[in-house]
Amino acid sequence: MPIHLLLCMLALISFSCADSFDKPLTKKTVDLGVSRSSPATRAKVSCYFFNSFMVKEVDLGEKGAARLSIVPITKGAAPVCTRAQGKAEKVISQKDWSGYFKGVKKDFVFFDADDGVNGGIGFVIYDAKTGTKIFEDLAVGSLEFSTSQDQQLSLRYTRVLDGECAVPKEKAACWDRIQEKIGSGNIPMPDCEKGYEESAQNMAKERCDAQSTKEFDCLGKEIKLAREQWSDASSIISYPVTVVLGPHPVIQPLPGAMKCWPAD
Repeated sequence: MPIHLLLCMLALISFSCADSFDKPLTKKTVDLGVSRSSPATRAKVSCYFFNSFMVKEVDLGEKGAARLSIVPITKGAAPVCTRAQGKAEKVISQKDWSGYFKGVKKDFVFFDADDGVNGGIGFVIYDAKTGTKIFEDLAVGSLEFSTSQDQQLSLRYTRVLDGECAVPKEKAACWDRIQEKIGSGNIPMPDCEKGYEESAQNMAKERCDAQSTKEFDCLGKEIKLAREQWSDASSIISYPVTVVLGPHPVIQPLPGAMKCWPAD
């Protein structure tokens, strides 16, 4: 027996081995020619086929896909991969989400945001059967899946949360409010002062490296400026969580490393 299967069997005491997205049965790409907005890239339609549905991404070379949609597959007949919008397409409204296709797990379709914020990337989950959004959050790093013994699918990731207050400035009062947002009390406060200082150091170095002429004591001046700029910035907290996927997902914090840094 392969070692990875043996490890998975041992892990079934609680959860199965961490898993990634399902692989599509097939993928098709339609070249639409040179992008009008970005001549260095090609506009295209990408179609990802799964057992009962297809995910379509129309990318015209602009920021975010021009159209994201879920197309049901009925009676085993595969839909055509084309830019034209079919009658059966469940289009993701750009008012609800703007980004790119990320992956599929069972009947859950994931889309990434078209840009990052506060060190994380937003993602959203749609139900492939209904075309409705069931969950949205901000994460850093990869998403992993686990299936319990009763076949309940769970998602694990490192969540990025805006505390909406500055821990280095307000101390325990701010941290109490953040714990309420996390939904769990008695969580040790992370070293936010260290995170803020590291961010100031990195920003100062980037600013000095970008200068065409090296100013004397640039680093010292820029570090001082960065510290002042971020003194009131809200604290961003990252921590591991799990979410049981279903009609009404609920975030549950997990034990593990917690980090803190200033908001962008």
